[in-house]
Amino acid sequence: MSVEDNIIWNRCKKCGFLQHSSHLRCMKCKSEDFNKVKAEGNPKLISYTVLKIPPAEFRAKASYALGVVEFENGVKGLGQITTQNNLKTGMTLKPIYRKICESLDGKEVYTHVFEPV
Repeated sequence: MSVEDNIIWNRCKKCGFLQHSSHLRCMKCKSEDFNKVKAEGNPKLISYTVLKIPPAEFRAKASYALGVVEFENGVKGLGQITTQNNLKTGMTLKPIYRKICESLDGKEVYTHVFEPV
């Protein structure tokens, strides 16, 4: 499995708070000591919406679903869902790393999307 296949968050060594890896300090206690936590298991859909007027980068799509998911070990993610049909909170999804669009300067953008199981 490559690095791109992993969704990594940080767990604060001082207080145990779990947060996105882009934060430099713990959002709860301000510590800078973390353990890396890899998302494990299939995520459940927490919430979703359907964007009917997508941003310019997604001009090839008339609309798409965007969801918040939570993995079995508490790691959360935000990403596109591969379908807009029959979505229900609590449903099980699986992450897939793939191209989602081209940026406005023409570069390919890759990230995780989520597919119903």
